[in-house]
Amino acid sequence: MNRFPKIRFRLAVLVVGAASAALVALAAVSVIQTIHGDTPSLVDRPVHAQTPKEGFAILSQRHSNRCGLRPESLDSLATNGRLQGSCCSPMKFSHYTEQLSGLAQYASVKEIPQNPYDVSVQLAKRLTSYSDRIKLTPHQQTTYDQAVKLADEHGPCCCHCWRWTAFEGQAKYLITRRQFDANQIAHTWDLEDGCGGA
Repeated sequence: MNRFPKIRFRLAVLVVGAASAALVALAAVSVIQTIHGDTPSLVDRPVHAQTPKEGFAILSQRHSNRCGLRPESLDSLATNGRLQGSCCSPMKFSHYTEQLSGLAQYASVKEIPQNPYDVSVQLAKRLTSYSDRIKLTPHQQTTYDQAVKLADEHGPCCCHCWRWTAFEGQAKYLITRRQFDANQIAHTWDLEDGCGGA
């Protein structure tokens, strides 16, 4: 007579236990993602204020900058978030320091990130908006096309991810508002390369 209530009670205990274990697992995943920087909305502290060695140690372990992140996906990220780390290959310290040194000459240009492996979501969204909003004249388009041929990646990035659209918009801004020539655009793109490697 009392066997069925006991069975139901034991089943209820098992269900509650399984649900609790699942919640604990999800919380652990969230903590791990936060530590490793895999969740852009939670990575809101710029690393470029650190020394190059300290910045490299942090950013080389971050992965919120991803090849698969599309420009339209930026709207789903927190505006105070950051896109950090390399997207294709592991970062190389010697190349990282060369990039920082080269980008330092553009410190007064807010449209150029000072660290290619630590780009704010806010800046990325502003640059991607330039891609559609800024129209080039035929002469300016020739400058852009020449930059594509000169750049190491033969374009703003190696693939059509958020970086491609953002740095395409950036180039349009730099050509129209700051009169950058093709060599300057290509050089800027090369310095901003966030793929990692050498």
